[in-house]
Amino acid sequence: MHKRMILAFCAVFCLAAVLPAMGQAVPQSEEGRAALLRSALERKFAPQSMEVRLEGGPDAKGFVKKAVVRARGAVIDKLRVDTLVMEASDLQFNPPEEWSRNLEVKSAGDTRSRGVILEKDINAAMTESVKGDKKWKSIRMDLSPTQIKAVGVYETYFIFKLHLVAKLTGVLAASPDGKQIFIRDYKLNVSGLTMPQGLVEDVIEKVQPIVDFRESVFPVSVKKIVMDDTSISFVSDPPPQ
Repeated sequence: MHKRMILAFCAVFCLAAVLPAMGQAVPQSEEGRAALLRSALERKFAPQSMEVRLEGGPDAKGFVKKAVVRARGAVIDKLRVDTLVMEASDLQFNPPEEWSRNLEVKSAGDTRSRGVILEKDINAAMTESVKGDKKWKSIRMDLSPTQIKAVGVYETYFIFKLHLVAKLTGVLAASPDGKQIFIRDYKLNVSGLTMPQGLVEDVIEKVQPIVDFRESVFPVSVKKIVMDDTSISFVSDPPPQ
């Protein structure tokens, strides 16, 4: 009797170990892997809505011949992107069995992108970035067709406490690899005073880059940038089809 109880206990223990593994099994069909990839992309971007179209894959090693992702309200590096279209060919993701934990793009061929970021969403991200910061009390972006302006209230000490208004103006440009959007040709004014280089660098570091797509799990490429009073529009060269 004692021996049978031990054997029964071992059987239950083994079954409990096997069941979770069975639940996490990777689908053997291309359609099943495609559904798994869509779910992983939705977790990464946390969008309001997303459409994913795949051609040629994913295969058992995570290769996709072509992928098109259209999203509204996708979140990249804590910034909401109002509309986003991403296309890529010859995508090599990490193995499908890892997608439930983490999705990565190991390599990609041609990538094309188009998107719109709203001023209000940039300011919401800036508000979050200064929470808990002892130096910055607020930072706000103001867009126009000709320039971008960042205005922030900075607290520092020169014999006594000072609240300084820092104003940074410039134009937007993409980094050489198309993964970031920076303020270029900028001018900085801090309450009309000449400020130490350390403060100048602190201001620049706080607002740069305006947008960072390096955290995007799906490749994003930016070449041309256009602004109006309420938004930033960007597109790759060539643009998505």
